Amino acid sequence: MSEPQLFMRLPELSDSPPAPPHEARYTLRTAVPADLGPLAELLSEAFEDEWDAQRVAAEFSPGNGVEATYVVVSPAGLVATASARRLPDDYPEAGYVHYVGARVSERGRRLGELVTRRVLVHFAAAGLDQAVLETDDFRLPAVRTYLRLGFVPEPRVPGDARRWSKVLRNLARTGAGGGESR
Repeated sequence: MSEPQLFMRLPELSDSPPAPPHEARYTLRTAVPADLGPLAELLSEAFEDEWDAQRVAAEFSPGNGVEATYVVVSPAGLVATASARRLPDDYPEAGYVHYVGARVSERGRRLGELVTRRVLVHFAAAGLDQAVLETDDFRLPAVRTYLRLGFVPEPRVPGDARRWSKVLRNLARTGAGGGESR
């Protein structure tokens, strides 16, 4: 049985640092219905899990709290994504950063950071003050990105403080670069 994901919170959206520059070959935009198939391919690769258009449509639907899905597009197609999700019963004061992922060939280019920043702008425009997310212990590049954006670890269940300590020690040892998470 796998452990639950680790929780992070960005306590103040207005303090976000400026966005990193990105190459001109990348375009950031809102996903459209025609992106369901390409999003399924991207998510399958990013999370090593099987996705299809139906699963994407369900997971990223307004009925599931998703307000917008953002994608980075290159001449090769969709290369990164993140979604703005609201879960008001669980996090009434915060937006939920949902499924940040990038194609393996594009990792290290800070595209996960680019789409995450767009999600944070979405939340701020909606009048929210905070953002939250969940990630896995092994996604060190993603955790580094979230820390760079101002997210802080928030232990939620017994054992989380120990897990966070190990993640932060591993980050210090490896100097992991940018990355993605969900």
